[in-house]
Amino acid sequence: MSTSEQPITNKAEDSGEISINFGEIFRTLTSYKLLIGTCAVLFAALGAIYSLTQPNEYSSNAKLLPELDSKSGGSGGLGGLKSLAGLAGVDIGGGTAGSEAIRPDLYPNIVQSAPLLQEVLKAKIYSTKHKKWQTVLDFLSEKQDSAPIDLGGDTEEEEDSDAKFDKVPQSALSADLIKLNKKEQAAIKKLRASIVLEIDKKSGVISLTTKLTNPVAAANITSLIQHYLTKYVTDYRTQKARKELAFLEQRLNESRSRYDQALFTLSAYRDQNMNLFLNVAKDREKKLQYEVDMAYNLYTTISGQYEEAKVKLHRETPVFKVLEPAQVAVKKDGPKRSLITIGFLFVGIFFSLIYVFFKTVNLRELLG
Repeated sequence: MSTSEQPITNKAEDSGEISINFGEIFRTLTSYKLLIGTCAVLFAALGAIYSLTQPNEYSSNAKLLPELDSKSGGSGGLGGLKSLAGLAGVDIGGGTAGSEAIRPDLYPNIVQSAPLLQEVLKAKIYSTKHKKWQTVLDFLSEKQDSAPIDLGGDTEEEEDSDAKFDKVPQSALSADLIKLNKKEQAAIKKLRASIVLEIDKKSGVISLTTKLTNPVAAANITSLIQHYLTKYVTDYRTQKARKELAFLEQRLNESRSRYDQALFTLSAYRDQNMNLFLNVAKDREKKLQYEVDMAYNLYTTISGQYEEAKVKLHRETPVFKVLEPAQVAVKKDGPKRSLITIGFLFVGIFFSLIYVFFKTVNLRELLG
C-alpha cells in the first residue's frame, strides 16, 4: 500500500509546477504594512518637496497656416498632366515653378537655428519683474521666477572674459562666422529648450509653442519667433526675385541716362546745324537719331521687364495666415505637482515591496 502511494505523493513535486499561495503573500504584506506605509509616505513627502522646488511654467501657443504652393498647377492647366508625366518619368517642363519654396518640415530646423535665435535675443520685451523694457538676452540671462520653495541652487556662474577670441585677429575670422559669448550661448540653449514647433501633416497648420516661467515673456517670444520665421521664409522665397529686380532697376537707370544723353546730343546738334544742307550733316543727324531710337527701345524693353519683375516679386511673396495669435497664459502649464507626488509614492511602495521580497524569500531555495 505504501509503495503504491509513494508516486502519488511526489507527483506534484516531480511535475515541476509552481503553486502561489496568495494567503501567505497577503499575511506577509500585512506583517510589513507599517514599513510599506512609512516608505510610501516618505517618498510622497520627498515628491511633494521636489515638486515645490520646480518653478511654475507657462505656455504660449500660436498657430499659422502657410500658403499652399499651387503654381505647379498653372501653365495652362497642365498641373495634372505634369504629375502623371512625372510618375512615368517624363518631364514636360515647368515643373520647377515652386522648387525654391522651403518645405514645411524644415521649419523646426529654422526655428532652432542660431542666426534666427540671435535676432530674437536682440529684440526687446517688457519685463513684469523690473517694470521696464529689456532685451531677450538680458531677460534670459537673469534668474527666472523662483519656485514656491527656492533652494538657491540655480546660481549663475561668473562669465569668463573672451580673451581667447580677442587675441585672434579679425582677418583670421570668416565674415560668415558666428561669434557667441557664454551669455549668448546660454540664452540660445534656453531658447532651444523652450521652443517647440509642430506641423500637422494633414492640415498643414504650424503650431509654435514657447514655455517659460514668465507668461508675458513666453507670449512675446512666441510672437517674435513667429515674425522672424515668416520673415525668413519670405526672404528665402523672394531672394532671387529681389536680386533680379535690383539688377533691372540698375539697368533701367543706366538706359534712362543713355536715352537722355542721346536725346540731348541730337537736340544740340540740330540747334547748331539748322540751316545746313550738307549731306555730311544730314548723315550725322541720322546717326544721332538712330542712337536715340536704339536707346529708347532699350529703355522701354528694360522698363517692361522691370514692371514684370515687380509683379513676380509680389507673386513670389508667401502669405502666412495667423489662425491663433500668441496669448498670455492665465493658468500655469506645469509642473503637475500632484502627479509628481503620486509618482514618488508608487516608487516608495515599489522599493518597499522589493525589500520585503528579499527579506522574506529564501534565495537559495528559489535558485535551487
